[in-house]
Amino acid sequence: MTSRTVGPARRLAPDWFARFRLKLRHLQLLAAIDETRNLNRAAQGLGITQPAASKLLAEIEQMVGAPLFERRPRGLVPNLQGEALARRARSALLELEQAAAELNSLEDGSGGRVALGSVTAPAVDIVVRAVEAVQRAHPALAVAVEVDSSPALVTRLLEGRLDFVLARIPPGTDAAALDYREVAEEALCLLVLEGHPLLARTAIPLRDLLAYGWVLPPPGSLMRQEVERLFQRHGLPLPARVLNTDSVLLGLAALAQGPSICVVTASVARLLEPGGRYRRLPPLVEAPRLAVPPFGLIRSRVRPLSPAAGRLYEQVAVELLGGGAASPEPPLPGCPRE
Repeated sequence: MTSRTVGPARRLAPDWFARFRLKLRHLQLLAAIDETRNLNRAAQGLGITQPAASKLLAEIEQMVGAPLFERRPRGLVPNLQGEALARRARSALLELEQAAAELNSLEDGSGGRVALGSVTAPAVDIVVRAVEAVQRAHPALAVAVEVDSSPALVTRLLEGRLDFVLARIPPGTDAAALDYREVAEEALCLLVLEGHPLLARTAIPLRDLLAYGWVLPPPGSLMRQEVERLFQRHGLPLPARVLNTDSVLLGLAALAQGPSICVVTASVARLLEPGGRYRRLPPLVEAPRLAVPPFGLIRSRVRPLSPAAGRLYEQVAVELLGGGAASPEPPLPGCPRE
């Protein structure tokens, strides 16, 4: 069995793909094998025979000078070299797909397409304002926004599926490949339904919150870790009744069923409070301020932004500096200044 740590027999020149006449079909096969882990299914997906696929794979491995996949009874598993080359192949193919979309938009005057990602707080505040401002000037610009955790967003950014993101750089990520502009912390609030018994207080001991059900993000998330550390720092047990969900909508539905407590970012609280149905709790006695670490504006250092993505990127930066998370604002009741 081939070791996953086997090194290439030769060092590759920067233009190795041109010297060895690497073809688009080679890239398509690498991506297909990495997805299916089966040479026959990869060949079928490309509309070629298995012998033809075997020949293409042998050509690639000869170019690289090393095996790329471990041949196992259940299929092919990429070794370290295979993982690296397959990832780059997917990225190159995705760039070509996006080139078609950009060229088509230039041809029909649609204004281009942009895909960005964001963690929740800037998505409901900064991103919405930036998209509205850019689309006002370029009405045909198509924008897709993905809201997810930082690890998922940065992975899609590195794969070329997102143009830029508002997120945090996860541990273990090659930060040298990313351009990072730090923005701000995410302030957290404890949101409840109007009429909740704790709203009558001016300050709340942390212990008193244990009598209620909680709506929290899944274990391991930054918001969840901050809440758990808060109870642990003060020698208290963690809340016993917890609904685990990333969905703000499901959290609001849970609040409507009884006197529960939902942890949200301050930007989400500002969005929900004006209707009067939801209120943030007064400050905690032990911790008047809750927040998770700063997020930032992140783009790839090696992949340039399209003109359309560049316009939106710059508008997001304007919102961050002029009216977004970095600008001072009056403190909000029950929630710290962001």
